[in-house]
Amino acid sequence: MYKILTRKHKPDIAIDLGTANTRIMTAAEGIVFDEPSLCCFSSGTGRKKMVAAGIEAKKMRGHDSADLTIIRPLSFGVLNNIDATRMFLDYAIHSSIGKPRRGGLTATIGVPTDATSAERNALMTAARDAGISSIKLVDETIAAAHGAGIEIDGPTGAMILECGAGLTEAVILSLGGLCERAAIRKGGDSMDQSIVDYLHFKHKFLIGQNMAEQTKLTLVEQMITDAGATGSVEVKGQNMATGLPETRSVAVQELAALVNKHIDAIADMSANLLGNTAPELCDDIYSNGIILTGGSAAINLIGQTLTDRIGVPVAVADQSKSCVARGLHSTMVH
Repeated sequence: MYKILTRKHKPDIAIDLGTANTRIMTAAEGIVFDEPSLCCFSSGTGRKKMVAAGIEAKKMRGHDSADLTIIRPLSFGVLNNIDATRMFLDYAIHSSIGKPRRGGLTATIGVPTDATSAERNALMTAARDAGISSIKLVDETIAAAHGAGIEIDGPTGAMILECGAGLTEAVILSLGGLCERAAIRKGGDSMDQSIVDYLHFKHKFLIGQNMAEQTKLTLVEQMITDAGATGSVEVKGQNMATGLPETRSVAVQELAALVNKHIDAIADMSANLLGNTAPELCDDIYSNGIILTGGSAAINLIGQTLTDRIGVPVAVADQSKSCVARGLHSTMVH
């Protein structure tokens, strides 16, 4: 069991522990830590040691040697490695607020709405091992709604689509609570990986994760313009036949199917969710629209596809990447 923090005992910190990035907030200063959720470990003899984390680990991604391994503590929005999560949280806390006081910290931590009891317990174990003694878990979609400035306490229904790197969640909220929810363990990372896999198998061409992310952003930008029909994207990688570095030009139309497949899955999930929702709430959503939050919310094709498929207006929240963090921060100051 974990302790529930009351208004008398507000948390010392709030943590938005994401697949791609982690943010830590304090009541007085707001966001005091914002770095990639990455760790680099030495894989030599003896006990595994973390040699870099966050921004420094991202610089090393794709350049790691036989003695170094880059690990993401989270995968698909939940813990992938408890030890890595503990060490990463320890790094993030020390980097942002220094050594925790004696007796440990109190914290509010965001968690995916569809996380299982085992996944929630694993997160609490890693957090306690990192020096956090009292923990309150808050559903990330509810935090995102608060961070986007949406009023969810009234009788009007609201739909939030939180588009993360490893997880995409849709919820319908009303009267301060969760009415319906749906999720797919796919996000911006899976779109990147699909580009890596396609080029590997179709073109015998290897690219790294950083190049895949850059290619995705360029691809999506061209797909929403007239350039998408005849345009191309330049991709830098390694020719598997020769083993040599190479730059290739790949047609936008060839890669567009990968992006569309990903976005269609989000649209299908959203449509099914609305199909299971009470008519009164559906009326509210068709009137007020769907709000997109999260790092992948800025991919304009998501909103465009949802509007075309479902007929509901879609808006991207201001500063969509940090909606969960701002929502968690609001629990500290109100």
